[in-house]
Parts: sequence; structure tokens; C-alpha cells
Amino acid sequence: MGMYGWAIVWAVVFIAALWAEAETCEMVAMWFLPGAVASLVLALCNLDWWIQIVVFIALSTLFLVLAKTVFKKYLVKKVGQEKTDTDLLIGRSARVVDDIDNFEERGAVKINGQIWTARMENDSEKAAEGESVVIVEIKGVKLICKRT
Repeated sequence: MGMYGWAIVWAVVFIAALWAEAETCEMVAMWFLPGAVASLVLALCNLDWWIQIVVFIALSTLFLVLAKTVFKKYLVKKVGQEKTDTDLLIGRSARVVDDIDNFEERGAVKINGQIWTARMENDSEKAAEGESVVIVEIKGVKLICKRT
């Protein structure tokens, strides 16, 4: 394969990795991007194919390690520290509007004018309509409550 053949290969690798990253937004292919760019440049400089492959593997591995260690620390801090409005519900009281029974998988509470599906923190506890409960956790779209 000639100079342009390998350049096309690296361009396709770059585009595929970029597409995969854009589709998932889960840091699954971003570490291939620097390796593909460097190998593309090496292909255009007409360096041997094996050098291009070694550089691609080395840079991709380096960025994979960095992404899973150094970069992740900074990303997790920024994303993980943000609170949502629903986090403000924890510790607040809510009024039971439909009996909460974990075994029957039913129950709802009303807080801030909104109805939420609710479950008790302890499976053996129940809460009857009209009672007041405290929200201790949020799991998905369910409020986990305990008696006041």
C-alpha cells in the first residue's frame, strides 16, 4: 500500500473513532484520535507502515491510560459535584397520596405540587394515604422514604 493508501486508512480510523465518540459520548474511542492523527501525518511523510502502526498503538494506549486515570479525576470532579433540583428533595417531608407498599410495588407521594412514585426505605414498613414521610434517597424516578 502506498503513501496515500495508509493516509486513507488513518483518516478512516479517525472518522470512525470520532463518529463512535459522538454517538456514545461515553469516552469509548476518544483515545484513538491522537494516534490516528499522528499516524496520518507519518503516512503523509511516507514513513514505513510499521512505524505508523507502532505510533498509533503507543499513542492510543497512552491516551487510554490518561483517560482512565488523570483526565477522569478532573471530569468526575466537575460532573460529580453538580447537584440537580431533585437532590434538594432529600431530607424534606412529603404527603402520601397513594398507600406505599413495597411488596405490592405501589405508592406515591406529593411534594412541591408534583406526584412521585414512592417506596419505603425498609421493605417491612408501609405508609398510608395522608401520612407524612421523609425522603431519604432518590432511585431513578422513585423517592425512597421513611416514616417521620
